[in-house]
Amino acid sequence: MTGPGGAGERPRGRGTVVAVGRTLGVAAACYLSALLVLNLSTSSLSGVINRIFPHIGPGSTVDQTSIAAEWAAIQQNYVIRVVPASEGTQAAEQGIVQLLDDTYHDRFTAYLSAAQYQQLSSTLGGRRDGSIGVAVEARCAGATICASGKTPDEAVFEEVLVNQPADRAGVHRGDVLVAADGVTLASLGSDENTRIDKAAALVRGPVGSTVRLTLQRGNSQVTITVTRENLQIPSVYTQLIGHVLYMQVTGFDTDTGDLARAQLQRGIAAGATSIILDLRENGGGYVSAAQSLVSQFVAPTATRKDAVVRRGRLAANGDPHTSQDVVHDTLQPGGVALTEPLVVLVNGDSASAAEITTAALRDYQRATVIGEKTFGKGSVQVDFPLPDGADLHLTVERWYGPNGESIEGRGITPDRAVTLSNPDTRFELDAQSPAASADAQLQAALILLAA
Repeated sequence: MTGPGGAGERPRGRGTVVAVGRTLGVAAACYLSALLVLNLSTSSLSGVINRIFPHIGPGSTVDQTSIAAEWAAIQQNYVIRVVPASEGTQAAEQGIVQLLDDTYHDRFTAYLSAAQYQQLSSTLGGRRDGSIGVAVEARCAGATICASGKTPDEAVFEEVLVNQPADRAGVHRGDVLVAADGVTLASLGSDENTRIDKAAALVRGPVGSTVRLTLQRGNSQVTITVTRENLQIPSVYTQLIGHVLYMQVTGFDTDTGDLARAQLQRGIAAGATSIILDLRENGGGYVSAAQSLVSQFVAPTATRKDAVVRRGRLAANGDPHTSQDVVHDTLQPGGVALTEPLVVLVNGDSASAAEITTAALRDYQRATVIGEKTFGKGSVQVDFPLPDGADLHLTVERWYGPNGESIEGRGITPDRAVTLSNPDTRFELDAQSPAASADAQLQAALILLAA
């Protein structure tokens, strides 16, 4: 979840090679969006800890003396000599984050190592440096989604972004990655997820350089050479389907509101009389982008004021009425699609700012929500870069819809539940996909708007 001063991330590692559902997967992507980067590089770690966690320990600050004594004992007496101080620092940082999860059940406060944070920083705002425009998923034989209990054994191109290097070079959705520059995935680890993580470093590289991909496509093996580029991936795509403007929003970046506004104007001018807003697989981004998108569909009035309300510094029981900080992200005037019939599509990977948008449009009875229950992320995080290059991704607020509800851990239940028989039947504009006719959720929305 992000706020007015941060940068956005998508639910999957678009433009790189990742395994969906792990570090850069859906749940993690909910915290890989930075609300506000607070640079603490000039502060000591102990000062950072005391500033952020004043309630930890018997007094008002962390007992640094005990920590120092523990580390001194390790350095002087541990069976293995010279444990690196950097490892001790990282362990202390991780331990504090684990405390918040164990004590307050905070699944989104996170510790990112220096390498993880550097990777995050290079993928903000739709930017992908030295990439080819794909996402890879661990799957079972035949490029199929694994049944429960089955172990994946193939690295499948689950997403190939249209008009990006891999797409232009001829990579197909469903291709299985066998090797990169002659290095076979089978040699990179004992399980498919580990192999994919290591393959990412082989696929990424300097802009203008090439990577040779060996792919299994059906019964044939093909080799395709792709040139790496710096990608700037838009977050809004539209297409007219009859008189319905289908709008896919893949993330909430700094320019998402402006892009949506412009494309809504063009679509309505071209004859669109109703709108489908597709937020499936959207892991969120800036709160301000959600605020701007909601404002395109809902005009502020005396009784309609907030797109979302954020509350921070709650008591230990989480009661919103105990919040010390309250921020109202209000509806903005000048929306361009205030009366057209509207359907919002969501699924279990719609999270964060996507849920803010859905909650507001539902609360104001502006849209019908179709699909599956959303992810259930009702909190806001801030990035605190640490002196050693690592990052503390800290929950600082919880957000509430216009009606005052929190969706944390519960998600948003659609007005009309419609599931896909296979996730691979989801229609997309930003990536290679099947036709719109194969997408049961999209078809349900079109039927509703035609009624």
